[in-house]
Amino acid sequence: MNFKLWIRVAILAIAASAGTYGYLRYTAPAEIVNAATTACDKHSVNQCPFCSPEVFEAMGFCNGHGVPEAICTRCRNDLEEAFRSENDWCQGHGLPESQCAKCNPGVLDKWKDFSKPKPTSNSFFPIPDRLQVTAFSSARIHQQPALSCETEQNVIRLSSRWTAKSAGLDFAPVEIRKLRESLEAPAEIQYDAQRHARLAPRASGVVTEVRIDLGQQVMAGDVIAVVDSAALGSAKSALLQASARAQLWEKNSTRENLLLEKKLSTQKDALEAETKLMESRIDLQAAEQRLQNLGLSKEQVKGVREQGDTSSLLYLTAPFDGVVIEIDAVIGEQASEETILVSIADTSKMWAMLDVDASEIRKVAKGQPVLLTVDGQMDQTLGGLVTWISTSVDPRTRTIKVRAEFDNSDGSLRARGFGIGRIITRDDSAAVLIPKESVQWEGCCNIAFVRRSATEFVPRKLFLGYDAGEYIEVLRGLQGDEQVVTQGSFLLKTELKKDSIGAGCCEVDHLSQ
Repeated sequence: MNFKLWIRVAILAIAASAGTYGYLRYTAPAEIVNAATTACDKHSVNQCPFCSPEVFEAMGFCNGHGVPEAICTRCRNDLEEAFRSENDWCQGHGLPESQCAKCNPGVLDKWKDFSKPKPTSNSFFPIPDRLQVTAFSSARIHQQPALSCETEQNVIRLSSRWTAKSAGLDFAPVEIRKLRESLEAPAEIQYDAQRHARLAPRASGVVTEVRIDLGQQVMAGDVIAVVDSAALGSAKSALLQASARAQLWEKNSTRENLLLEKKLSTQKDALEAETKLMESRIDLQAAEQRLQNLGLSKEQVKGVREQGDTSSLLYLTAPFDGVVIEIDAVIGEQASEETILVSIADTSKMWAMLDVDASEIRKVAKGQPVLLTVDGQMDQTLGGLVTWISTSVDPRTRTIKVRAEFDNSDGSLRARGFGIGRIITRDDSAAVLIPKESVQWEGCCNIAFVRRSATEFVPRKLFLGYDAGEYIEVLRGLQGDEQVVTQGSFLLKTELKKDSIGAGCCEVDHLSQ
């Protein structure tokens, strides 16, 4: 094979491998797309996972090997050639590269919950019409470089500038830019629980009057409904009786003390009168407390004693300023202490309850800004703040509740509405960014190749941070005055596994940096 032909084959192999591993986006040709929607002529496999994604659900999960049964090559001997034809095969371990946990730790995590949700087309394996494997899984991004790894001691030298050009190597500068990091979560709008009241009568009775209407603004203390309660009338009568007894025994005690001073009464009679006075005062206090428990204020209780009021009308009043959001009171209806007659809410502030994935909750903190877009109002974005983070995980969805508070003075937010909340976890702080295609997985570390000269390239172990779309944040491993290899970086990664590629094409020196 002449050298130019070899270079062409190598570049094609790199592109095919990069599509398999997810470092490049691959769009299948039209003939492959058509084949995937008809018979499996491409792979010659019955129940082909590439062409018939419905077999994932039909065949279930292989618990023995940690992948769906449909793509388990250890259980299905007919799949090896199909995977090889898709350039997805780890020669060293006899498995598809997309399933080889030894070369790609954490690669099986994407199938961890396969048996829980209902599989949908293309959810668990890339079929040819959508062969777009995500290169940066959560597990890989947060994989820390191994301390014993000696990758950075290597220097890759190409034989000439022409070799680098022919191999299609391209470069990009390491950029330092302001980065805003955010995460999205579904949200449900709720009333502020501290300003939301469902009112029931303090005693059973018959509803005689409803003084408000739906949507009406009320002030704290406004009467919203009236209930005729026999219990209230009995409690008022008990108060008046207790008050009369207390007054009577107060006079008796005073008289007995005067007679005792004149030696016209005994010590026993004086003590008995004082005891009765104390008991009557306790009964009076209990009667007053009973009326307060029924919703009367201290001033109203005092008025009952002074005016001798025995009315049985119980008034329901608004506990705070708000709007009437529900009315279940019907005139003439019997109402008990458990009967919710009216609901009031202060809608000037509303809550959004966000369901944040448990793997992302470490980024969320109180006080962070939240941008909310409500269904049906996509042209409007509201700003709020995180005010509470739940301490428990939902056992069904494996998400964690996060509460954000929003100003709603214009009334645009409505309870039980849905939307999307975007929590700003980092706001315009400086970050080191490189193109995603420059990052390779070396087997134990994420690496990028720094251009030292036209023919020398040095691998750097990377601590990766936020996935910013086409770019990835580097927390440690690169500086802002360097260039990294983008297109062709996979070829340099291959050099770390070999002594050379082609006659005199590349050389790898193992040097101390």
